Amino acid sequence: MNNKNNGLREFGKFRLDAERRVLWFEDQPVNLPLKEIEMLCVLTERSGEVVTKDELLQKIWTDSFVEESNLSRHIYVLRKIFKDFGESPELIQTVPRRGYRFAGQIREIENGGELIVEKFTQTRTTIEIQEERKERSGERQKKSVFSNLLLSSVAAVLVILITGAAYLGYQNRQAKTPAPEIKSVAVLPFKVIDSNRENEHQGLGLADVLITRLSNLKEIGVRPTSAVASFSASAQEDSVEFGKKLQVDAVLEGAIYRTNEKVRVTARLVKTANGAALWSGQFEKLATDELKVQDEIALQVVDALRLNISGEAKHLLTKHHTQNADALELYQKGRFEWNKRSHQGMIEAERLFRNAIEKDPNFALAYSGLADRLATNGKNDHALLAVQKALELDPNLAEAHATLGFIRLFHEWQWREAENAFKKSIELNPNYATAYHWYAQALTVQGKHEEAKRQMRRALEINPLSHNFLADLGQIYYFNGEYKEAEEYCRRALEIYPDFYFAHLYLYFIHLKTGEYERAIEDSIAAGKINLTFANQSAERQKQLETDFEKTRKAYREGGIRKLLGCAFGEASDKSDYYGNAISCAVLREKEKALANLEKAFEKKIFLSAFVKADPVFDFLRDEPRFQEILQKMNLAERP
Repeated sequence: MNNKNNGLREFGKFRLDAERRVLWFEDQPVNLPLKEIEMLCVLTERSGEVVTKDELLQKIWTDSFVEESNLSRHIYVLRKIFKDFGESPELIQTVPRRGYRFAGQIREIENGGELIVEKFTQTRTTIEIQEERKERSGERQKKSVFSNLLLSSVAAVLVILITGAAYLGYQNRQAKTPAPEIKSVAVLPFKVIDSNRENEHQGLGLADVLITRLSNLKEIGVRPTSAVASFSASAQEDSVEFGKKLQVDAVLEGAIYRTNEKVRVTARLVKTANGAALWSGQFEKLATDELKVQDEIALQVVDALRLNISGEAKHLLTKHHTQNADALELYQKGRFEWNKRSHQGMIEAERLFRNAIEKDPNFALAYSGLADRLATNGKNDHALLAVQKALELDPNLAEAHATLGFIRLFHEWQWREAENAFKKSIELNPNYATAYHWYAQALTVQGKHEEAKRQMRRALEINPLSHNFLADLGQIYYFNGEYKEAEEYCRRALEIYPDFYFAHLYLYFIHLKTGEYERAIEDSIAAGKINLTFANQSAERQKQLETDFEKTRKAYREGGIRKLLGCAFGEASDKSDYYGNAISCAVLREKEKALANLEKAFEKKIFLSAFVKADPVFDFLRDEPRFQEILQKMNLAERP
């Protein structure tokens, strides 16, 4: 059947208004993205015929670059809609290597009478009553004045009735069509349509911008960039399955196509429960206006989710932290490296953050990133200067408040001030997982382990794939004396990132405490290999390291744990790891030497000394006056 009618077409209980791009089921409008509607119009217009993929691309994506593989996704959505409404999904048949055929029985309907026209934008439906009168000038002239008055009155009554019915119908439809239950979203790296592989990072860059903006919304959870960075759009990884792994209700995905003059972005929001498209959009701007594309996507996603947000929140959606594209790219790469929490990654992150600041000296996020790197590396003074600069440039920057909290916590031992900074960060950006992570550590330091677990689990809700959060949750369980659970979380972290130094280090401490010394040694060696072995080291240096690791094993075989940890009893110098020595002495129950090293660690304000109250390895020292004196000086003693 070759149907050339551009009016109304019926099939089953559906009615398609091809002219106005509306699909109805019985008397209810079907919420379908515009491209799916347009595809259905083309297929039903040529019902029974094969419409090739090239024809669909040319008719629906005129002047747009879209991959052929995208067609199957739109077809999936249509078939899913048919199935959901009780129709056979086989209404649309796939013809292998050619295209698609609409196999349903089409019934044409003549337009006429009063119509309720439902106009669809890409994100919202509006109702408009449109009165269509068919009046012939010749007939109107023949009617008497009385007839005209009578007909006008009747028409007026009909218009009122129809308007009322339409309004009630609209209200009913609104009641029957609630906003989609989307409470969490993952913005996946966009696919870059470019033969130059060096530009692949731009897809993650756009995702990072949208994540940063959407994360400011309190109404929805957004996975951080570190959670989605491993997704590979170029490898055709299934976005819905990845979304399920991230435990989100929907994923935002898309593609970027650039020319010398223009940038074109396609995007769509997909529900992970069933793969249904909730929204799709196409955006094209001059390359110089790329920031406007980011603004439009963020606003339309919020509109599609029907989030009722304030004017201030809308302002945050379109806030540009920098106008310098190079600075933004350097910052994004720096964050990617910093999130690895590896020695080499930290070095690279610092370089990238400093280069970003050089490109834009007023880029607050870059200063915050640099402060994070310096603070976690023990360089307190420089870190404090960097974070103060970030807050001077942007007093409401959540990342900077969290960094300030970290400095207050581990460098200044100001527990209350640290907690206040973390709470401020969370208030400004409820989706900033690192703030919950560091807040959990602040609670752990004070011995509030159960509350610390809750905060760390909140961080994991935001980023379920964070090896760092998993390992540090394991550390909290260790501090609480739950060693089995502690090991489990550290192992889970290593499943995600096998070379994570801190997971191995925590396992070393766990096995020391439980007396599993051989396992402790292997985890210590694993941590040492990660921390000391780099790709640019000579083969001779790596061979020497292997020799040293073997000496460690030999020391334990010959003299047990006492010989292995005996180095802790040597003369201490200013560069000694007093806190590490204290742990070794505590394992061996050397009370006086453990206390002496703890006192030195306190005097030097060694970074990890903040955990002295929490660490169970020191349980046998709790009643010692010298130990209690250390806690009092650190404001960690139990209040009477």
